[in-house]
Amino acid sequence: MDKLMSHRFPAWILAALVLILFVVQAVAAYRHLYFFIWWLDIPMHLFGGAWVALFCLSSYYASSRIVEKEHSEIFVIVFAVALTFSVGLLWEVYEFGVDHAVGDSSLSLADTLKDLVDDLAGAFLAAWVFIHFGYNRKQ
Repeated sequence: MDKLMSHRFPAWILAALVLILFVVQAVAAYRHLYFFIWWLDIPMHLFGGAWVALFCLSSYYASSRIVEKEHSEIFVIVFAVALTFSVGLLWEVYEFGVDHAVGDSSLSLADTLKDLVDDLAGAFLAAWVFIHFGYNRKQ
């Protein structure tokens, strides 16, 4: 049993990353830091995309319901990027709706595309970490 547990992605990393994202987001929203620090959006999307990819990958490989798992590196990359893109796209639709509901329509398509690219860069980074440390290997 220890052999199975030693190969899983550490849950504490996911918890720490989501906690950091939550705290930074809360402080940034309260202090209006996105207005004063224009580039703060970039690491938030990078780390957010990485968290989504790592969460999805670790959930897939830890699932006991999925009997036959795919272990190839290409699968890890495509899986991470596709799910992160889906979540990022949903987030951008939500952000668009909120911005227009409060009367702020200053964000452009270029900003939305930049955010999605940042999300995907985080997903690629997460996929690399997952592959590099062998969390996709058969146990």
